[in-house]
Amino acid sequence: MKRRTFLGVMAAPLLIALVDGNARPASAFAGIGAASVHPLTTTAARSTFRVGTHRGAPCLFVDDAPRFPMYLFEQEVSVADGQTFTDAGVEFYSFIEKDTYLDLGWTGAGTQNFTVIDRVMQTFEDHVPSGYAMPRVHLWAPDWWLDAHPDDLVDYAIDPGTADIPRDASFASATWRTEAGAKLRTMVRHILDGPQGDRTMGITLAGGLYGEWLCYNAEYLPDTSEPMRTAWIGHLKAKYANSVAQLRAAWGDPAVTFDTVVIPGTGERRETANGLFRNPAASRRVLDYYESHHRVVVEAIDHFASIVKDESDGTLLTSVLYGYTPDQGYMPQEQHHRAVAALHRLDSVDLVTSPHSYYRRAPGDDGAYRTYTESLALHGKLFIDEADDRTHLATSPILFIYATTMAESLGIIRRAFGQAVTHATGMWYMDHSSGLWYADPAFGAEFANLKHWGDYSMNVSRARSSEVAVISVPTAELVLGGETDTTAKLYEGPSLGSRQGIGELSRAGAPFDRFTIDDLVDGLVPTHYKVYVFPDAFRLNAAQRVAITALKSGGRTLVWGWAPGYAGDSGLSKADVEALTGFSLTQVNAPAASPPDPSTPLDSEDFESGSFAGTGYSAGAGGATGTIIATAGEVIGGTRSVKGSAPASTDWHEYLYTKAASIPLEANATYRVKFRGRTITAPGAGAYFYFVARTGTGGVPQDVGSNQWSDAPGSVYTKEFEFTLKNYSDYYLIWGIHDGGAITVDDITITKVKNAGLAPMSYHLDSAAFPGVTETFGGEIALEPLFLPSGSGFTTLARSAESTPRPVIARKTLTGWTSVLASTPPIPSPVLRKLYSDAGVHVYTGGDDNLEANAAWISLHAKTAGTKTVTLPTAGPLYDTGSETLLGLSTTTATFTMAKGDTVLLTRSNPLVTGGVVFGFETGSFATSHFTGGFGGSYGTITSTPSQVVSGSHSAYGAAPATTDWYEFLYSNPATIALSPDTSYTVEFVTKTGALPGSGGHFYFLARSQATGAPSDRGVTSWTDPVGTVQKRSVTFTTGNHTDYRLIWGLHNGGALSVDDILISRND
Repeated sequence: MKRRTFLGVMAAPLLIALVDGNARPASAFAGIGAASVHPLTTTAARSTFRVGTHRGAPCLFVDDAPRFPMYLFEQEVSVADGQTFTDAGVEFYSFIEKDTYLDLGWTGAGTQNFTVIDRVMQTFEDHVPSGYAMPRVHLWAPDWWLDAHPDDLVDYAIDPGTADIPRDASFASATWRTEAGAKLRTMVRHILDGPQGDRTMGITLAGGLYGEWLCYNAEYLPDTSEPMRTAWIGHLKAKYANSVAQLRAAWGDPAVTFDTVVIPGTGERRETANGLFRNPAASRRVLDYYESHHRVVVEAIDHFASIVKDESDGTLLTSVLYGYTPDQGYMPQEQHHRAVAALHRLDSVDLVTSPHSYYRRAPGDDGAYRTYTESLALHGKLFIDEADDRTHLATSPILFIYATTMAESLGIIRRAFGQAVTHATGMWYMDHSSGLWYADPAFGAEFANLKHWGDYSMNVSRARSSEVAVISVPTAELVLGGETDTTAKLYEGPSLGSRQGIGELSRAGAPFDRFTIDDLVDGLVPTHYKVYVFPDAFRLNAAQRVAITALKSGGRTLVWGWAPGYAGDSGLSKADVEALTGFSLTQVNAPAASPPDPSTPLDSEDFESGSFAGTGYSAGAGGATGTIIATAGEVIGGTRSVKGSAPASTDWHEYLYTKAASIPLEANATYRVKFRGRTITAPGAGAYFYFVARTGTGGVPQDVGSNQWSDAPGSVYTKEFEFTLKNYSDYYLIWGIHDGGAITVDDITITKVKNAGLAPMSYHLDSAAFPGVTETFGGEIALEPLFLPSGSGFTTLARSAESTPRPVIARKTLTGWTSVLASTPPIPSPVLRKLYSDAGVHVYTGGDDNLEANAAWISLHAKTAGTKTVTLPTAGPLYDTGSETLLGLSTTTATFTMAKGDTVLLTRSNPLVTGGVVFGFETGSFATSHFTGGFGGSYGTITSTPSQVVSGSHSAYGAAPATTDWYEFLYSNPATIALSPDTSYTVEFVTKTGALPGSGGHFYFLARSQATGAPSDRGVTSWTDPVGTVQKRSVTFTTGNHTDYRLIWGLHNGGALSVDDILISRND
């Protein structure tokens, strides 16, 4: 099988023919044997690009032909990777610039320099002879602009003080939008008018932190700037019909006016009424602010994307990095994307991209998408996965390097590809090093292999076949107070090693589709799913409740996460949870306790004793890093202070610790630490002083209260930090220096300001329902209140790990539907598998391996080594793309031996007859070719004689004397090349004449049913060519009502003919 030739040459004309439903043009085989051909790339006229629907899913079209959207993304396209991906047949490239990340070239008021964009575009052209570019342009305001417009910068509820934090324009700044938009317009025009204009397919618009439309410095609680307040006022006027009376009623504030609104500060944002919840009725002001905070981001995206569309007359695609599922549970909720529904409904955006999970991307993990994939598809958006998995060739200081061998690297590269074909999305393989991560020929071969199968995926169904839907409520988090994002913990867990929400779904053995609650309200979510999972439905409005209630029929199973429906339009209500779930419930809160007295510190220390002995402190790392000094000019107060000092070459220098035994800090409680400091030697560029609380048991992943500063030397200053501990009882406080500097600290006061909430609940699965599962689940995420099933009429699936166990996960059969309540996360994969099976969902695998599937593809990534069995929902063809083996035409199960981190990629189709394989006879034997030597299996041969070979080193060959009437020398094998009845096919092949037939003779091709013989013949084609002629041929025919057709090549009245490069494609 000469598959490499097919992927480089055949892809574009094949796909054009399938879209048009006609036979391929005669030029379909042009260029056979070339290393790489991109037939759609042209300099005569600009190609057209759009996102449309193809075979059941959004698709990228180039000149109205569907293309598999596989990209290379690099800082700049390197020589090596440009060649590697060009050789692999990859057409699409995205890039930035190595030093500036590729910005607008906005060098001053009214000035713009295109030197950088011109250079990187020229680099692309130099390193990629044909293909299309999608540069990523960062819209950051330059430093000179920030200096000139201080009132347009992001501002914060928590004063960053002297912390060396990045600056940026507020997303709400009308001045930034207008002026940056003008520069974007001129850049778009410059690119289109430039030498690479015809090869530019679109622009990725990047803004905010990492270019991912995240607010910089979310830990300081943005955005309190005047532009944000102005935008908020506009949103409030629209929401409340410009009525002050409505505003006052909604906020319960008889004095407020639109002009006097004040952006909520730290206290209001973190305040709660019950456990983690604020009262939505009493906190309308805060909720309104958060809605606006997220809305302005999408408005900014729409503003800039519309400029690209307008200036290019709609010819350029627009791409943005937005709509991530929340995943950074150590950050406040300001960090994440919440206006997802609004982004999905923008007409100005075509492509949406994000990296996949950083939490679970090691070999054996799922590497799941961080977006609402099927929701994007509903709205005609094409998702592009940023597959920036580090291979074993990556080196520090880059983070997230997990692969240590070539096998592991190929496993995660294939895993990312498997996600793309099963979700009918695109992807860009991303090399942060621009040339190092893929610097091995094995990667080039693999990329070519995957590009081939990506092209093939355009020939088969791209529709999802899931029976499980996951419905997310991105705005639910707004009703929660506290310091960190709770929803992120529900999805991704509190640490790398914990059982995590999306991870459990990925290991449950059945594919799942992801939507937002807005899609359900709008009636867009299909109703065929058997199981609906609601991981974060703890806040629901009336319309959302109505939409969910409509699902409570048809035997569906609805699975609820924590506190479903507890927060509503009018307040917090246990009765609403009971009405939603159908359970009687017990509400569990932390035991009532007197609040701590903020005027009574837990500990105060001035170090006047001159020794750490007898204090609650130690001299930092190793017990000898910090010192207590009495040096005049360095001491802060009294006669003694603690000093830390380190050279710039020291990465992390921890000079002061609290002793956990002497100053015990209660798990899950909130503390305030206040101290005075004096900078002795300022940290260098990028360096800083820092404070953090760390647990000895949980280590760095459980750090809280992290803060940094870099005050100038001289004056004494005061720092004050407030933080809530996680569920560890051995936290201690750290003062440190990063990359050098010298500092003294003194007069430390530690105060408990809030009692611990409800401790995280651990639980065990029911031993009868889950025999042999003894693991303890949960116990990591502090949630309050909890709602535990009570009374009777339900089946308990999990019980708390308390001395008196209580139901934690339960299932209840109700009229027409089943309700499952998981009172605390996670919902473990064994529970999900059981729920799926009970609901009639097909479960493909019984273990905890990571599975993705759609109508035509199955991707299995092994969590552990061993024998893996995949069970199909219906019998049908199954082909292993890795071993290039047709496993059967009516297959129901397949078994594989896999190492941890291996990926098996299967297609539930037969590539032998759907354009996936070019048969080239290169093994030199009919035994492995899916063909036989014609009549009796012996008329034809496979020749390696150079004068007889068509291409490569072998071809099929038949020869007979002129006295032989009919001589059939090549048959297809109907057992594998199985043609369906009443179906149109195109068979393409290349012939070479060795000797002419006798008088009245010819060469011929046809398709014939073995059962009925000649009367069933289809596609009968005959020809004669001069000796030595190599000719490409294409025959289109429709089979009759028979299932046993085979293809026949023969000679009439003798002659000699070679046949090669056979491609069989189904035309549907």
